[in-house]
Amino acid sequence: MFNRSLSELIFVSIAVIVSLTIHEYSHALAATLLGDDTPKAYDRLTLNPFSHIDIAGLIALLIVRFGWAKPVPVNPYNFKNKRIGIIITSLAGPLSNIILAFFSIVILFKVNFTQETLGVAEFLKILFFINTGLAVFNILPIPPLDGSKIFAELFRGKVAYYIYSMERYSTVVLLMLLWFTPFRNLLVFMNQKLGILLIRLAEILI
Repeated sequence: MFNRSLSELIFVSIAVIVSLTIHEYSHALAATLLGDDTPKAYDRLTLNPFSHIDIAGLIALLIVRFGWAKPVPVNPYNFKNKRIGIIITSLAGPLSNIILAFFSIVILFKVNFTQETLGVAEFLKILFFINTGLAVFNILPIPPLDGSKIFAELFRGKVAYYIYSMERYSTVVLLMLLWFTPFRNLLVFMNQKLGILLIRLAEILI
């Protein structure tokens, strides 16, 4: 029992580090491709986890399932189209998690795992669920999550005003929502639906 719990903790820790690193790197890559060299100047255009992982945020994520990585610095005024640049750069993170979850489930379907490689299968399952969870959570239109910038730039006007005016209270708002059972149930529901969608898509393509 202890060994299983320890192995799960190791798998979850590795999966979280990989997922957050790819998430933040995707933000950096998107911004760079769109003309902003700020991420590169701050050494964020890298897959080195040490450049992206916030230790306190990682520990919090593992313990209470609410955490964070180091946000990628971006200067939207370097984009040729500021609005489109913000949307694409913000979307890149959650999209990378969806892609990572999809490939995890594809590998699970395609590979015949033996008794010796069941650990790999277990890791891929964990990687799948962590990434669907990260994608769903980060797409929410609540600052400082990626979805807030996407929604603000898509709808602009009063929507953008209300979203950006929430930034100073964002941490408190998120913590309050996470204590709210209907909100947690909504996250679970959205996570399940995304997971089912990716599984069905994988079944069609394989």
